[in-house]
Amino acid sequence: MKNNKLGLTINEVSENKVSLTRVTLESQIDVTIEDGQRHDYKIQTGIKFFNHMLTGIASRTCLNFDINYKATIAEPLDHVIVEDTGLTLGRAIREMLDARKEKGVNQRGFYTIAFDEALVGVTLAFDGRAYTFLRNEVPGMKLEYVEDILAINLKQFFEGFAQGAGCVVQIQFFAGDDSHHTWEATFKAFGEALRESLLPCPYRAGTTIGLKGTGMEGKL
Repeated sequence: MKNNKLGLTINEVSENKVSLTRVTLESQIDVTIEDGQRHDYKIQTGIKFFNHMLTGIASRTCLNFDINYKATIAEPLDHVIVEDTGLTLGRAIREMLDARKEKGVNQRGFYTIAFDEALVGVTLAFDGRAYTFLRNEVPGMKLEYVEDILAINLKQFFEGFAQGAGCVVQIQFFAGDDSHHTWEATFKAFGEALRESLLPCPYRAGTTIGLKGTGMEGKL
């Protein structure tokens, strides 16, 4: 099944596995997420620190990630790589949530993680609306570079994810002086919030988070 607007081809969808490909003039990205027996993650975007952050998400979400980015231009921009990865992963998560809707799924999650001096909280709401908010700047997120990537490009991952998943992403920075610690806490908290969003909730069987027109009015 192909979504021409986003350049997405959905190869496989089930409650426990989603595989899709996104092709643009600049890149091709293949993403597979699987809820099953753990195996070694296969994550290659060409950006070392970003690979590390995606591994952190996979570990905290308790999903197997296979993510492979191939540039179709000579010198791909980090901004494009990160945003495209976020958008494609976001769509994969949305497909998995939709596949679990009939039995009931949380579709919301919140988690706060401490990583040494850094403390970051992430809230996710899969309401079908795409917004991203980063609140309360701390020293660790103000530094221009984080290892081999511009910090501003890491923010684009969450923007892309929100667009692909139809998700509100709220990130609250409570503390953080070291840029590596601050962003690692952010991505790991994101993974934990994502894991919580994917948990079963039989009470919501057949419904979505938005109450209007879903039969859930007056139940909450």
